[in-house]
Amino acid sequence: MKASKLTIMGLALLFTGLTVCKKPDAEVSEAPKKAADLSAVVVFAVGDSKIQHADQTEEKAHLGALLKSGDNVVTGDNGKVDIQFADGSSIRISPKSAIDFAKLSQDNSGTTDTQIALVSGKVFAKVNKAKKEDNFTVVTPTAIAGVRGTSFIVEAAEGKPAKVKVVEGAVAFAPRVPALEKLSSEEISGNADLKKLQESLAKAEVILEKDQASTQSAKSADLAKSSSDIKSLDLTKAFKTSEKEKLVVESAKLTKNEEQEIKTIVTVDKQTAQEIVKLSESAQTEKLDELKKQEIDAKRQVIEQDVAKRQEEEKKKFEDSLANQPKEFKSKKDIVNYYERIEKIVLVDGKTVIGAIINQENGQLIVHTENGVKRIDMDNVEEVIYDLQQKSKF
Repeated sequence: MKASKLTIMGLALLFTGLTVCKKPDAEVSEAPKKAADLSAVVVFAVGDSKIQHADQTEEKAHLGALLKSGDNVVTGDNGKVDIQFADGSSIRISPKSAIDFAKLSQDNSGTTDTQIALVSGKVFAKVNKAKKEDNFTVVTPTAIAGVRGTSFIVEAAEGKPAKVKVVEGAVAFAPRVPALEKLSSEEISGNADLKKLQESLAKAEVILEKDQASTQSAKSADLAKSSSDIKSLDLTKAFKTSEKEKLVVESAKLTKNEEQEIKTIVTVDKQTAQEIVKLSESAQTEKLDELKKQEIDAKRQVIEQDVAKRQEEEKKKFEDSLANQPKEFKSKKDIVNYYERIEKIVLVDGKTVIGAIINQENGQLIVHTENGVKRIDMDNVEEVIYDLQQKSKF
């Protein structure tokens, strides 16, 4: 599956700062047909997360909360929010992240345009593009990812280069120069150096497919961050950086947590989504009596419990697969890279087993080692040394 090439000036969001509430300076693309605004809806939220609306109002992220163009979501240290779009696509916003919903629209032909600015943090996405013309892009302060029918992860830690990992499908990934995006096509075509830089950025784009990843170089990211004003941009240096700092396609090395997050994003059917929105809107009506409010809260709680139950079922299914269909690891370092931890199990007979503990059930420790999965009776365990990766080098 191949994604179409991105036109940087046509798709890039004009997002130049890191201020959470700051909206793009201008819209990324102009729809050829009249566009209608769409809404996205929160279908799951835990922890400390809030929504900042374009009208400057603010609310805690909760089931049924609506998001429109110009709104943004900020998650706290333990916050996590799942958002579903009108076309059935969904994203999970990780803790300590900030997302700006730059554009949510649909034209008369039914083509959707979803543009999200990942200010900082990490987002997991499952995109459902019904039409070839549908547009779904995620922009970081330094790069842009254009998507077609895929599951993927975008990470943009504050002050660091952007990173994209593709789980399914394909993503077109390219660096950005925000200062260039502020100019019209006429201004660029009238300046040979600007045109040269734009063409260089377009050529720098790579297509990432299933199980592939790419991380922007530090110099490429620095170019984007230091070029908010075209007048202060050294075009010669910018061009050289763009030409030299090419994006490199690598194999996608997902961690266990990343796989679990992407696989436990649960969507609801269209009817349930509409009911969620209706309940949320009804709950905001001040004229409701206490009995009616209790009825609405009870219905909303049932939906929340159903979504949470389905997520737990997917989590359990994933954890079972780790033990029943284990990945093959060639070294302890591979284990640390995937599980982001490793343990040392000391047995009563003095022997040791080193690996990542997947689970503990039926009186046994299930441990993933470089020689496969081992089940150890708890009666035979003398001690477990956790976070061994912090004490030893692998």
